[in-house]
Amino acid sequence: MKGRRWTIVALGSLCLLADDAQAAISGQIQARLVITASCQVTNGGSGSAGGALNSPGVLDFGQQGPTWVNPIKASLDNSADGQVQVACNPSVTGFTVTINGGLNGDGSTRRLSNGRQTIPYRLFVDASGSDSYSIGQQRNFAVSSGRRIPIPVFGSVVANTRAVPAGVYTDTLTITLDW
Repeated sequence: MKGRRWTIVALGSLCLLADDAQAAISGQIQARLVITASCQVTNGGSGSAGGALNSPGVLDFGQQGPTWVNPIKASLDNSADGQVQVACNPSVTGFTVTINGGLNGDGSTRRLSNGRQTIPYRLFVDASGSDSYSIGQQRNFAVSSGRRIPIPVFGSVVANTRAVPAGVYTDTLTITLDW
């Protein structure tokens, strides 16, 4: 009986050695991509995912003499459509857009400034200037099946018959999208 026991142990050891010599180890690799419920913002070029708009455009009113009798109009990057474009994934059904009063605003009026002098201006949803972006007020935009949603931004510097000093008048606005 002792001999038989020895044989089983010896064969078992040999089998283990044979299995080790031909054995293969396998495992699994997980691949993953997380798409968040978000929107991508573009203005002609590349987009910015998430909430950062980085540089959605420039509202350039051009050059002007010291007075003007008609409003001076501009659109983002002086494009015909004056639009920032937003594309959202299907889990986002809508978003809001808020534009603040700018660095030089007084809470009720947006203003361009050269450091000492300011010039009031307004923002609109349409080129005709009939639908305005009020300071800090949310505007709702609906998302439809992966299409790019335009966010038009037009500006108008109010008419001015009083001569203003020469200089570069600027302002910086913050536009915020929430979904």
